[in-house]
Amino acid sequence: MLFTQSNFKLMKKLFLSLIIILFANSNFAQDSSKVSPVQFTFFYPLASNGIHSPKIANNFSFNCIYGINGGVQGFELGSIANINTGDVLAVQIAGIANVNKKKTDGIIIGGIANVMQDSMQGIAVAGISNINGASVLGLSVAGINNTVNGSLLGAQFAGIANTANGDVVGAQVAGISNTNNGSLLGLQLSGVSNVTIGDLTGAQIGLVNRAANVKGFQLGLINISDSFEQGVPFGLFSYVKDGYHAIEVAGGEMIQANLSFKLGVEKLYSIYKVGYSRVGNQDYFSYGHGFGSILPITEKVSVSIDLSANHIVKPNDIPRLNILGKGDFSIRYQINDLLDVFIGPSLNVFVSEFLNDGQSNIEPPYTFYEENWWNNDGKTALWVGGNVGLNIHF
Repeated sequence: MLFTQSNFKLMKKLFLSLIIILFANSNFAQDSSKVSPVQFTFFYPLASNGIHSPKIANNFSFNCIYGINGGVQGFELGSIANINTGDVLAVQIAGIANVNKKKTDGIIIGGIANVMQDSMQGIAVAGISNINGASVLGLSVAGINNTVNGSLLGAQFAGIANTANGDVVGAQVAGISNTNNGSLLGLQLSGVSNVTIGDLTGAQIGLVNRAANVKGFQLGLINISDSFEQGVPFGLFSYVKDGYHAIEVAGGEMIQANLSFKLGVEKLYSIYKVGYSRVGNQDYFSYGHGFGSILPITEKVSVSIDLSANHIVKPNDIPRLNILGKGDFSIRYQINDLLDVFIGPSLNVFVSEFLNDGQSNIEPPYTFYEENWWNNDGKTALWVGGNVGLNIHF
C-alpha cells in the first residue's frame, strides 16, 4: 500500500513541525511596524503572523480556510472568509464572506456576503448581500439585497431589495423594492415598490412609488407624494397631498350626466368617471378612466384638456363592446377658491358592437363619420359635441 503506517507517522511529524514553526514565527513577528509584505493563514491562528495577525496589515494576504488580519494594502484571497480588523485598501476576494471592521477602499467580491462596518469607496459584489455600516461611495451589486446605514453616492443593484438609511445621490435598482430613509437625487427603479422618506429630485419607476416633496417624475400603478414642486406623476392612481383634488359634475350629448373624481397635479391628473344616460325608456350607465391637464391663462381663467375612455353598459344585457373615447377641451372660470365652471367642445370616437338586429346598444345623436367593421359586427363613429359643468376642487 502507498499509504503505510510509516508514511502516516512521517506526515504526522511534518504537520506537528509546521505547527511549531508557525507558533514560533508568531512569537517573533515584528508587529511594531504593523505591515507585512506577505502572509499565509491555514486557519487563524495557524498563520505566518501567528497570534499577532489581527494587529498586522499585509500587502498580500492568502487565507486557506479563513484568516483574521489587521488590514490589507494590496490583495487578499480566501477560500472561505477574509476578516480584517483594520483598513482594507485592496482587491479582496472570498469564497463565502469578506468582513471588514474599518474603512474599505477597492474591489470587494464575496461569494455570499460582504460586511463592511465602516465606510466604503469602490465596488462591492456579493452573491447574496452587501452590508455597509457607514457611507458608501461607489457601486454595490448583490443577488439578494444591499444595505447602507449611511449616505450613498453611487449605485445599488440588487435582485430583491436595496436599503439606504441616509441621503442617496445616484441610483437604486432592485427586482422588488428600494427604500431610502433620506433624500434622493437620482433614480429609484424596481419591479414593485420605491420609497423615499425625504425629498426626491429625479424619478421613481415601479408599481408603487412614495416620496415627500418631488422635483421630477413618478411612473407607476400607484404614486403617492406630499407635494410636487416640479414635474408630474403618471399612473392609474396618483395622490399628491398638496396637489390637485377635484369632484366634477358635467353633462354632454352622449352621456347626459357625468361624475368625475380627479387626482394628481394641475399639470397632469388622473380622472375616474361614472355616468348616466337615458334614451327613450332605456337607462345606460358608464364608467371610465383618463388623464387631464389644466393650463392657466389668467388669474381666473384657464384651459383644460381631458382625455378619457368610457365603457357604456346596458343593465341586464349581454356585455358588449361600447367604448366612447372623449377629448374634452374646456374654458374654465374660477368663481372662488373652491368652485370653477367650464364649457367647451368635445371630440368623440365611439366604437360599438352590433346587436342581432345590426344596431348598437346606444346610438350617438349625430356623426360626421361612420364606418362599419369588415364583417359588419359593429361600427366606429366620430362626432363633435360639447360639455358643460361645475368643478369643486379642494
